[in-house]
Amino acid sequence: MQDETSSAGSRAAQHEAARTRDAAALDAMMHPTFHVNSPEGEMWSRERTLALWLNRGIGHNRFERFVETVSLDGHVGVVAGREVVRPSTDSIAGQRRADGGHAVERRFTNVWLWKDGRWWFFARHANETVARPPAP
Repeated sequence: MQDETSSAGSRAAQHEAARTRDAAALDAMMHPTFHVNSPEGEMWSRERTLALWLNRGIGHNRFERFVETVSLDGHVGVVAGREVVRPSTDSIAGQRRADGGHAVERRFTNVWLWKDGRWWFFARHANETVARPPAP
């Protein structure tokens, strides 16, 4: 098992690639069987996800990530926390929202797999945080 430093480099590279819409970098790190449970409420394959990055279906004018936990066990790493994003107006999320491009808070979980001497971005789940009413 590689140490967390190697995993941290992968995490940082994934965040930077997503933040800058670098589809080629995302392509290089995604496992062939990658899937994402998207904030749009759909399951996207690796191919669909990359196509959306390439045609600007996914994109943000702001993308900050706050990692709250990292778990490593054997050949699996899980990174979870929250993200603050402002969907670009040409993205699916930006077209769905009619709020003038306000920032959105999301919860995320990214799963990494150590295989063939490297970390692969294996799976992702992200959903917009739903505001909860105050407790009685």
